[in-house]
Order: sequence, then C-alpha cells, then structure tokens
Amino acid sequence: MARSVSSMNTSFSVSGAAVPTDEEAAAIMAATEALWPRASVLGPVAEPRNTAWRFSSRSWARPLPVRRLRPWR
Repeated sequence: MARSVSSMNTSFSVSGAAVPTDEEAAAIMAATEALWPRASVLGPVAEPRNTAWRFSSRSWARPLPVRRLRPWR
C-alpha cells in the first residue's frame, strides 16, 4: 500500500508501515537537522539599565525662599 507523493517536482513513495524505510528515515533526519535550533554561545549579558526616574537635586527643586538666596551672601 504505497502511494506516490509529489512535492516541488520531486516524486517519492511513502509506505504505510509504522517503521519508516531507510530512505524515509534519512529524509526525516535531514529535515530534523535542517529545522532543529542550534545551540549557540552567548556573550556576557548586560544588566538592564534602571530607567526609573530619580531625584536629581537641581536648584529649582528647592523651596522658593531657599532659592531667593543671593550669591553674594
């Protein structure tokens, strides 16, 4: 009970057996090797930057009476 499968101008037969033939097993392994993700070595991971706003202690952040101080005093 073999039927013919045509894909991309390539004809091959597929058996209905539970155990694949040597040709089918080779095709399955080739497809698995081509599509399986490869392990890769990653470089050091940089720590994520803290994007939270922090108080900057700018002069305009002080209360109004304190900002009125003159530089000559």
